[in-house]
Amino acid sequence: MADFNFLEQLATQIKRNRQQLTDVEDELSTINFRIHEIPLKISTESTFAKMIGEEYVDATHELEAAREKLVQEKETLAAKISEDIANFITEFTSPELVIPLEPNPMIADGNTFFRYKNDTKYNHVFEILSELLGLSSPILVKDVMFSPSEIVIKVTDEYDAKQKFLSSINEVQKTLSIKRRKD
Repeated sequence: MADFNFLEQLATQIKRNRQQLTDVEDELSTINFRIHEIPLKISTESTFAKMIGEEYVDATHELEAAREKLVQEKETLAAKISEDIANFITEFTSPELVIPLEPNPMIADGNTFFRYKNDTKYNHVFEILSELLGLSSPILVKDVMFSPSEIVIKVTDEYDAKQKFLSSINEVQKTLSIKRRKD
């Protein structure tokens, strides 16, 4: 059964892996630069080492080995991120999705407010969801505003609010399903 707590963990993992991927890409860039630099400096460095009575150490092999390791790590992380995003979409579009809302909303200022149980916030879920939908957070769909801390619906009737909520979630799920088919 898909629920927001699992989605939050998955979204956190996606963000952590993305950061790690960025770090690997930065390190790979540095190593590629150093490998590119070696042929440009080898003549001077080897002559200088010989002149001071030292042996010139060509770091090409170590750098190439490090590059291969980083390339493999980059590919592994990219595949894991893609897999986790596909899993996020699958879980979010599941008919078994459970959104842990307090059953009794608060009605104020012409809006109906549904809070998440235990005042939980789902920051990472909404970061990934916003990205996938190409929208900024909070996400606004058909008079329903989805945010990490609450869902606000622009009606004062609780029954109408529930209908609008269900319709909006259905719209988000359809959009994600279409995105899954395209990717």
